[in-house]
Amino acid sequence: MAHEDRATLSHQGFLPNCVELDRSYDADRMLSELLDFTVRTKRSFSAASGRRVLPLRSIGGDPYRTDSGGPSVLGFRDTAWLEHLPYFREILEDLPAPVRAARLWAAGPGSRDVALRTAKVGPPWGMCRLHLPVAVGGTRAHVVFFEEHHHWPPGALWFAAAWREYALVNRDESELVHLIVDLHYTEALASLFPASLRGVLTGPHVLPRRPTTPMHDQEKYLRRFHLPETFANWERPGHLLYSEVRRTHGSGQRMLVPARIEISAGTPLLILASRPFCTLEHIGDGEFRLRGWSDERTIQVTQRSDVPALLRLREGTTTYVIELPADAGPT
Repeated sequence: MAHEDRATLSHQGFLPNCVELDRSYDADRMLSELLDFTVRTKRSFSAASGRRVLPLRSIGGDPYRTDSGGPSVLGFRDTAWLEHLPYFREILEDLPAPVRAARLWAAGPGSRDVALRTAKVGPPWGMCRLHLPVAVGGTRAHVVFFEEHHHWPPGALWFAAAWREYALVNRDESELVHLIVDLHYTEALASLFPASLRGVLTGPHVLPRRPTTPMHDQEKYLRRFHLPETFANWERPGHLLYSEVRRTHGSGQRMLVPARIEISAGTPLLILASRPFCTLEHIGDGEFRLRGWSDERTIQVTQRSDVPALLRLREGTTTYVIELPADAGPT
């Protein structure tokens, strides 16, 4: 086990809570399309009862799944609702980064929603969250961070530091509606940020998304090994997982579960505790990213019989490397 420091700059403090990006969209057209959506689908998007969320893109295209998601077998797909919202589809396709999850989020009059913070959704972990206000009501509708209140105009695209606590607060008499988009972080996305931030957004303290590469001779990537039992909790900080494994190694206690890489219909899968956990994406040199996730954690196969794979955990400027011991297979 080892960890590698790539720089010393804090991976959480170098970005502001929010910043307006160099991209805007037609607010009237968005609002008109939402109203038309209600008429054509007979599905009201009213948040009169407090909150309403409409997923436009989710894991497996689930039309009722409203979370930001994570690694999976199916990956992120458009939901059926997006077929009825062509301008919103156009907006998502216009963003210069692969979209993970997207949903329309409505906060009713007098409501407050504190459930927007999402661990690791930020450039230090290879991801990013954007807000596009659709309907903002009056000046009493805010996006609230600690000691900060913002009133974002409709049609303006904003970055939000989603790994910090923040909320949509609507004390107005009309609804507040935002399109909330979680994306993979790319340098093309960084070009939308103010010039003053582009330097740090292309430096070593953000996590770039490496391209996938073909797998030749797929059989050579098959491995059996053990993973830490908390590996499946992808929101858990990497340094805590690294510390747990070090304590386990020192005490002799087993906190590991059997895992393996197998190939199904030409696609690599990670099997965890005998169940499919997620599809894998090969990014070169036998290293695999979890589908639907970033390069924040990867598994790299080795030629060693005792340590057939390495787990790499990346947090901002630091990389932790954990040797994964062999699994002898079923007995």
